[in-house]
Amino acid sequence: MSYIHSFSAPEQRRLLEQAVFLERYTYPGISFAPGESLLEIGCGVGAQIRCMLDRFKPAKITGVDREPLQLEQALENLPDEVQTGTVELFTAEGHELPFDDASFDGAYVFFVFEHMSDPVPVIREIGRVLKPGGHFYCTEVFNQGLYMWPHKADICAYWNAFNRLQHRMGGNPDIGLHLASDCIEAGMAVRSFTPVPVIMDGRMTEDGERRHFLDMWERCLLSGASTLLEHDMIGPGIPARVSEAFDELRNDPEAIFQYDARQVLAVREAREHSP
Repeated sequence: MSYIHSFSAPEQRRLLEQAVFLERYTYPGISFAPGESLLEIGCGVGAQIRCMLDRFKPAKITGVDREPLQLEQALENLPDEVQTGTVELFTAEGHELPFDDASFDGAYVFFVFEHMSDPVPVIREIGRVLKPGGHFYCTEVFNQGLYMWPHKADICAYWNAFNRLQHRMGGNPDIGLHLASDCIEAGMAVRSFTPVPVIMDGRMTEDGERRHFLDMWERCLLSGASTLLEHDMIGPGIPARVSEAFDELRNDPEAIFQYDARQVLAVREAREHSP
């Protein structure tokens, strides 16, 4: 698994801000009961842990990530929670979790599987550590679903290069469409599979809100610019042209911008015991 974004301090801050920005879109379909024990695979800097703590009041969240730099930042972002034991952080691979069978009431993943060639072993391992009936929520990307009007050729060309490189690095920029099938292959029972539309259109009339929306998406796209440049996937002037195109969208009160993610709810069913 390779990471198209960086582990820089600005990128770590962006991940925290992105979680808050997307919360209104990604969380309406998620529900955990207060007092549950939850597991996050690919917890990164702890951005989603903060959202989960505020929304659902779990007894404990266990965060797992393979990158020590991200976990160091998560510890800085959640010092009190780690100190009290409400949050526990582990360096581990998602397909080899250091936990016993049936250890957690629920589990969740946000925007991690896009960086993997095959998430099925990870989902299977999540199923192992979930208690029978435990819920697993996963929200993932569908990058071909990006749409903007008026059409901006520079943004689209950059986004195509981004997606090609993600494929080349072993990821899948459209993994969201595979979630239900992957959960079934991993032995989980799919309860729902829904689009998560993130859209700015004529219903968003406040200029500051529209600008913030586009600012967040510009930062999201350009978070991969340094890696694209390193791999000669774009020319040195392309990031500036992408920013100019976003400026045009920001100054157009009739502009539309939409991105559709996908979200699955899968359940570990009770396993039958042999007589």
